[in-house]
Amino acid sequence: MLRIETPEIIWEAGKSPYSKRFKDYYFGVDDGLLEAEYVFIKANQLQARFSATFQLKSTQGGIKQQQFCIAETGFGTATNFLLTADLWLKSTLEQDCLRFISFEKFPLSKKELLHAHGNNLSYLTILNELIAHYPFLLPGWHDLYLFNGRIRLTLWFGDVLQGLPEFDCLVDAWFLDGFTPSLNPEMWRPELYSQMARLSHRQTTFATFTASSDVRRGLEQVGFAVNKQKGYAKKREMCFGSFERPRQFSDNKPWFSLPKKINSDKKEICIIGAGLAGAAVAYQMATQGWKVTVLESEQTVATQASGNLAGAIHPLVTADWNIRSQFYLQGYETTLRWLENWLEQGEIVGDLNGLMQLAVDEKIEHRLQDCLKRVGLPKDFAYWCDNQQASELIGSDTKYSGMFFPNAGWVNPKSIVEKCLSHPNISVNFNQKVKAISQLDSEKWQVDTQTEQFISPVLAVATAGLDTQLNQALNLEIRPVKGQVSHLKHTAHSLKTSVTHQGYSISNIVLNNKAYTVSGATFEAPDLLADISASSHQTNFDMANSAMPNWLAGVENNVTNVVGKVGFRPTSPDHLPIIGGVVDGKYASEHYYTQSHTHAVFRYPKQGYQTGLYLSNGHGARGLMSVFLAAEMICSQILGTEQVLANNLSNACHPERFRVRRWRSGKVAL
Repeated sequence: MLRIETPEIIWEAGKSPYSKRFKDYYFGVDDGLLEAEYVFIKANQLQARFSATFQLKSTQGGIKQQQFCIAETGFGTATNFLLTADLWLKSTLEQDCLRFISFEKFPLSKKELLHAHGNNLSYLTILNELIAHYPFLLPGWHDLYLFNGRIRLTLWFGDVLQGLPEFDCLVDAWFLDGFTPSLNPEMWRPELYSQMARLSHRQTTFATFTASSDVRRGLEQVGFAVNKQKGYAKKREMCFGSFERPRQFSDNKPWFSLPKKINSDKKEICIIGAGLAGAAVAYQMATQGWKVTVLESEQTVATQASGNLAGAIHPLVTADWNIRSQFYLQGYETTLRWLENWLEQGEIVGDLNGLMQLAVDEKIEHRLQDCLKRVGLPKDFAYWCDNQQASELIGSDTKYSGMFFPNAGWVNPKSIVEKCLSHPNISVNFNQKVKAISQLDSEKWQVDTQTEQFISPVLAVATAGLDTQLNQALNLEIRPVKGQVSHLKHTAHSLKTSVTHQGYSISNIVLNNKAYTVSGATFEAPDLLADISASSHQTNFDMANSAMPNWLAGVENNVTNVVGKVGFRPTSPDHLPIIGGVVDGKYASEHYYTQSHTHAVFRYPKQGYQTGLYLSNGHGARGLMSVFLAAEMICSQILGTEQVLANNLSNACHPERFRVRRWRSGKVAL
């Protein structure tokens, strides 16, 4: 993906921000807020549409959630968003959700947003909420949940014509903003209008400040009825209208179409696995009012990698900001959103006091430096340190330079599992080794354990890598990779921050009033022995000593006396997790794998699924950056709510992706 470019703004007293790039003002000099209200709020009739929903439900006493979706081209100074958010909060009920999606190729920084609205106190509360949740200026999707979820703001930083095709939620109103077509022709293209038509329905409206003939024709050609009226203030004309000629659009990847929502009166779900993945799904569903039953084969929770004393939290940085980087950025932002308040309240154990990724070999250094040049990482996300700066930040000498992530850190995974599973809607059943799962009918799943039988309309499997029988039954391409960490009681220097090198090292882990230090972890595939070994401890010592030669001074060198833990990471062939509904294998074979892979996509039907069966697995060594995002994805599929990820990222972790890839490349899929 292309790096985010700065907006190049000139600030003049008493005037609207001026774009050097487009040689135009962001909004009218007279009053940007009044102009936005006239063009976008009034022309889309939002006051009446929001109020009608409120009055109808108030009269009928209904409690069904209402969602309204607005899509905007050009987030700019957030003026349109501030007005819309204020109107939504005043006109609708607390359970209602506004989905506001905005595309911005040249996003402003927090400082610039504040500067743009510095003299206006009318929307200060909303502006402050936006600034408090404003994302890193990195390319791709960013989700902001504002005002306790009443507003979900989705920002796409990049070209709108790259972002729109990856989006599937139906839009109720369009704000066609951005700089005028003559100055910004790259945005006002036929592809934009085609995507608008794909995402619109018969009640969809649009409004824009321009009355350009090219814009009017483009909208009319795809099915919009276009009206003109006087523009705001000195502007001669603007246009607005509604979508009148819907037509069928083919899914360009029907084999990745999502499962239908669950239509069961019973809000009950059974989850297999009480590690991070299972606990996150359990908590997410419990907060939606569902009754959750968790089955765990062991006598306690978090027995595998989720039971390590500490796990590092940091995003994945690649030179080309590929699909994995984009996915784990979304995962990282989701993880911070879940954990920051819990950490602040002392409900889980950990510290987001920064993480140093040391460039311990040329390959890592080249990748990190290349990313800085090509992607342009903002300093609040990550910045480069020479070896002296790195030594000072981590509190121990190192000869390596590296990248510092100021918002990253570590957590005790088990404390997260326990926090999630403590929800009153969740019950956990221990010593329940699953022997088989079967679908009784289209509305029930049966889980047979060694001692009991459980029936549930919805089943989520989060068993990690060691349940070979169940993974094979679900056709999961999972490989367990052994990892051993070493627990150290004393070090000469306590690390100030978390450190990753060939492994990772973390100090100041306080559990039950005892302080621990952890260093690890080994990668020992295909060894599946759970025994702790002295050789693996030595490997951990060697990795830490190579990165920070003075850190372990004075530590007992007899590795046979060191304690630690062995866990097994469930990894997939492409190192991305496996998330979502489980495909009906017979259906997929009949409609895809026994058919030619070269047909036009419109000839293939949408994917078929085993109703009520979902997966959260394959999280590997980066589970802390993916399990919470996975939980939100699974919940949205069960409830049939708005998409959580852009299509390209959702497809990249689809449970059926490996067979689809083989088939699409002309190979045998099964």
